[in-house]
Amino acid sequence: MYAAYQKGDESQLGRLVQIAGRPDYPYATRKSAVRALGEIGSNEGLTVLLGILHEFDRRTSLKEEALVALGRIGDRSAVTPIGRLLDRSLTEPNADLRMMAMPVLSQLGGPEAAEILVNALMYYDVLMTRAEQQTYRGVFTGDEQEIPALRDTLRQPGAPRPGINDLTGRGASAGGFFGSDVDFTPEAWADTTPKERDMAHESLVGVGSPAVKVIQNFLESYDTTTTLRQELAVIVGRIQEAEPPVTPADAG
Repeated sequence: MYAAYQKGDESQLGRLVQIAGRPDYPYATRKSAVRALGEIGSNEGLTVLLGILHEFDRRTSLKEEALVALGRIGDRSAVTPIGRLLDRSLTEPNADLRMMAMPVLSQLGGPEAAEILVNALMYYDVLMTRAEQQTYRGVFTGDEQEIPALRDTLRQPGAPRPGINDLTGRGASAGGFFGSDVDFTPEAWADTTPKERDMAHESLVGVGSPAVKVIQNFLESYDTTTTLRQELAVIVGRIQEAEPPVTPADAG
């Protein structure tokens, strides 16, 4: 069908959209149709591709193919649904899906994508801080001592001013980190957090100048760890270095 479309048979586009949106069709057939929709790059497949992100299926390769296609289409209306997909993925160890989604957000760009990626960095910072503070060594014996878990959940009754003392920097009503209200299972991230944090970092850099204002607003609104502040400062620096210098003609 894709070959026929390339030869000028535009009716095949509708057929590809239909196949991609049929859960009763073979999984591999749907993946091929989704891949073709991404290569065509038409907004006609947008609704079906977004629907695939929300299908209940533990297999992730079709969703990953849909993410790639959405990145190629380039419609920023996909940003919020991708954020919701990221929130839901926190209930399972779906590192591959998250690693696929973050560069797509970078590719789509814009302030909303930047905000989701900043939230991702904050979340990974919470997990890594939490892991580092689970134990300490006794002052007098040097023996490793356990301390109470800092959080059994990443959401708790909020303080009037969000800050590092509540780890997330958010109040109880903040909902999901990426835009929806879900329960998290941070234990699922234990082995992949550093890798995913690196991906979020690079993806946020890739958003470019729209991310700078988002980062500034975040730092003005939340008290956070020194580590995260330093990381965000590095990201701003990299973005500014990559931007072409402003000439007098540009300024005028």
